[in-house]
Amino acid sequence: MTVSSEQPSTILFISTFPPVKCGIASFTQDLVQAIGRVLTKDIEINICALDVKSNEGLYKAPVSMVMDSHSLDDCIETAAAINSDVHIKMICVEHEFGLYGGELGEYLLGFLAMIEKPFVIRYHTVLPDPDAKRLALVRKINQLADKVIVMTRNSARLLLDAYGLSAEKIVVIPHGTHNNSQMSVRELKRKYQLDNRQVLCTFGLLSPNKGIEEGILAMRKICAHFPGSMYIVLGQTHPNLIAHEGERYREYLQELIEQNSLQNNVRLVNEYVPVDKLMEYLALTDIYLFTSKDPNQAVSGTFLYAMSAGCAIISNSFVLAHEMLDTQTGIILTTNNEDELAEKAIQLLGNEPLRKRMGQNAFLRTRDTTWQKVSKKHATLFLNMLQAGGLHTASFSQLAN
Repeated sequence: MTVSSEQPSTILFISTFPPVKCGIASFTQDLVQAIGRVLTKDIEINICALDVKSNEGLYKAPVSMVMDSHSLDDCIETAAAINSDVHIKMICVEHEFGLYGGELGEYLLGFLAMIEKPFVIRYHTVLPDPDAKRLALVRKINQLADKVIVMTRNSARLLLDAYGLSAEKIVVIPHGTHNNSQMSVRELKRKYQLDNRQVLCTFGLLSPNKGIEEGILAMRKICAHFPGSMYIVLGQTHPNLIAHEGERYREYLQELIEQNSLQNNVRLVNEYVPVDKLMEYLALTDIYLFTSKDPNQAVSGTFLYAMSAGCAIISNSFVLAHEMLDTQTGIILTTNNEDELAEKAIQLLGNEPLRKRMGQNAFLRTRDTTWQKVSKKHATLFLNMLQAGGLHTASFSQLAN
């Protein structure tokens, strides 16, 4: 059929979305903005934001509806509303087990079982060695989905080997990365009062599983060798953690800084920074520290952003580190403790040619992850699904440019 320009067809994303502050919300916002640049006016992207109904007034376009994913009744009502909307032609579901209600997020299965539109689902986490309940749930979701998107080759292997998904359903599209700051490192260090200082950095929403204390404790040895070094921890406390215990974790980190007399060498920046400012911080960073404690973490936008900004990386051992790093692009710790971290940081801070070479190689490793390239891969997938459903559209004509 020919699509009327007055009534654009809709691709609906099911996801958290700003003003909610979480990694998946930021990811979805970045992705839909990037895809929007390769769309023409006969298709639009809308968002079904995952949130409580009382927050509905906080949202604006492209959010067109809100679903309380921890209420089974609301999941069912939203599915019915989506089915009755003739303009919604396909759905992209962002999945993380904690986003949906019920045991292991099983309310999502009830929602998807009712959906009469084609849909893809993206797993932000694929855990190894699933127990029987998790395996059964994921397999049922996979049976309903038209395609399953993951962001790493390791996640694809797990879906094949541990969950029994057919290879034809799996699409690997990496997490996107932003353009780098155009300001010089000298200008940026002056801007942020870091002149003549060697900078180590970590960013993201803070919670105990991020292991920030490891980086702080490592600074005791690092600043003994490099007194001017500065460790910047950039980010607010995770909203879910604040809801349960307030700022207890941040206060603990601040106490750790004071107990070890590191006030001049560690800076906690309690701010949810916009992308431009984030990329400025990464551009002035000499070493990026990834101290997360979860070895099964499938993907990390913060990790990839640091690589794409040309930072030398020191990382705890986790899935994405082993997929993206080697001896030419960064250092993977074997013990995940502050002593080894300090040793490796001292090594890199004392060897500028090695540090810069690692950063440049990390940058080159991420050239296929720019939001422009990632958006085109999504656009191609969506176009194929829409055409398979009988929708004729020129919306992705810019893909050839």
